[in-house]
Amino acid sequence: MINVVIADDHRIVAEGIARLIQESHAASVVGIAGTIAEAVALIRQQKPHILLLDIAMTDGDGIDAIPRFRQACPQLSIVILTCYAEPSVIHRAMQAGANGYLLKNVSAEEFAEGLTTIIGGQTYMCIEARALLSTMREVSPALTNREREILQLIVQGYTIKEIADKLYLGFETVHSYTKSLRQKLGCNNSTSLVRIAIERHLV
Repeated sequence: MINVVIADDHRIVAEGIARLIQESHAASVVGIAGTIAEAVALIRQQKPHILLLDIAMTDGDGIDAIPRFRQACPQLSIVILTCYAEPSVIHRAMQAGANGYLLKNVSAEEFAEGLTTIIGGQTYMCIEARALLSTMREVSPALTNREREILQLIVQGYTIKEIADKLYLGFETVHSYTKSLRQKLGCNNSTSLVRIAIERHLV
């Protein structure tokens, strides 16, 4: 039997996914983790074949944590299961070594197909993710001049309030810009935002 661990900070979502897997009889769910740290501990204990992983976890970025999961279990297949439908996020996940990418709006049939494909040792992206990735002309998304200016200040270590004061903008305005930057670069915290900005030479 193929064993699966689910890492998702929304317990009700994770339990629904677990029921779907159990009803399909394709695999057995051996644990649900609400944080990255819990997932690492579960993986070390259970040595599952597959990890179904959300990106936005309460204690960090799921994609950034892929090396930690692989260190805990080198043969682990990691499937991103998320709401993030951004080409740059999909690209980042696959570049980081994910074995699959599923959006949470997939049908039960497509979910089962993806899981079966992963179990068979192949990579799998859902139809929508493949379509999104095919439209991506370049890894780095287009940023406005203001977004680049704010990104530069974030990399330099300024807080949102400090950026707002420095640029004579409202706090909420700067907050909206940083939210847009995280969406475009496929990350959910400032640490990942800075790392990606530097890696892609955006500043």
